[in-house]
Amino acid sequence: MNSERSVSRAQGQSPAASQTVASHSKCYIAPSPMVTVMFDQLEYLLAHGAAHASRGQNCTPECMDCARLQQVRNWLLLPFHSATHPPVH
Repeated sequence: MNSERSVSRAQGQSPAASQTVASHSKCYIAPSPMVTVMFDQLEYLLAHGAAHASRGQNCTPECMDCARLQQVRNWLLLPFHSATHPPVH
């Protein structure tokens, strides 16, 4: 096979033709490890809470990020709660 001939023939093709060939290839991106994703999410939620705390501002009561941070906080502290003490809010 003459590779120079294939290259010169491909250069003469229209952009649509070269895109069609490229779309037949498969692209696979490996997923991130679950622990990495969980720590990234926790870092995001903590930064959200810290940003408002440093400015002395509170989010609206329906802020989904603040609600999620509170939920995660309760889950992480659950082993340390006794039956007589309610979760920290």
